[in-house]
Amino acid sequence: MGQELQRLLRQRSIPCDAPGHSELDVTDAGQVRRFLSEAGIVIHAAAWTDVDGCERDPDRARRVNADATARLARLCAERGTFLVYLSTDFVFDGTKRTPYEPDDPPNPLSAYGQSKYEGEEAVRQAGGPFAIARTSWVYSVFGRNFPKSILRAAAARRHGEASGPLRVVDDQVGSPTHAGDLAQAVLQLVGLGKEAPEPGGQPPEHRWEVSGRGGPAPTFSPSSGTYHVANAGQCSWYAFAREILRQAGWDVPVEPLTSAELGRPAPRPAYSVLSLQRLEASGIRMRPWQEALGRFLEELRAREPELFP
Repeated sequence: MGQELQRLLRQRSIPCDAPGHSELDVTDAGQVRRFLSEAGIVIHAAAWTDVDGCERDPDRARRVNADATARLARLCAERGTFLVYLSTDFVFDGTKRTPYEPDDPPNPLSAYGQSKYEGEEAVRQAGGPFAIARTSWVYSVFGRNFPKSILRAAAARRHGEASGPLRVVDDQVGSPTHAGDLAQAVLQLVGLGKEAPEPGGQPPEHRWEVSGRGGPAPTFSPSSGTYHVANAGQCSWYAFAREILRQAGWDVPVEPLTSAELGRPAPRPAYSVLSLQRLEASGIRMRPWQEALGRFLEELRAREPELFP
């Protein structure tokens, strides 16, 4: 997500400072304070997203996802700096069978979901301007993710490094989200996208005046609130895997299995589809997940052709 944000900001000739782990430890209050001294807007994309790792080490999950977020939110509030916090569908327990609205009560099942929800609450309580953007099933050409894993598994079968059908969970339903689409929507929410409507559907009178570190504070501030940002539509991981293989051109069999059969340490919500109504009321529409997947595969084919037949 961070790399997709940087790419879009560069395309718009908007300077940004995007330190990596070695440059900024978000759990270090002194480092965070020094970094924020010149920031006009903060998009908080740093998190520990290893769901099973968080389940094994909930204290670390809380330090990174909750405590560090609380500290950052307080510092942003002191400066009047607009904070965008990226959160997750894992704040919900999956008992609904219709898309979750932003105001539905969270009830996380896992240490990861709990730590991210605590981060949300810290942002709300800090008293500064903010937007919380919950998303789900994020993937990109950068880094490791589910579509790449499926493609690598298919390629391994082509090369004789593995055999048999792929087995993928079919009892978890959500919305796959291209990180590039997520980044674009987040930038639109804060007035840096191609279109920058205020929540409620009215175009803003001002856009952010951003000149990078040391530049002026933004003059346009969208209303604080919680939004759901994901590609439109829904599917299971099994259906997602089949569509990845179909669009990529692989003829590899896929078999469904249950979450119980998979036996992962952290529980996952069985249904975590996010309602996009509030986002759409702000004038931002997300394309269907199948279309976003196709665009991702086009770019990935150029970058990593060995993942394709």
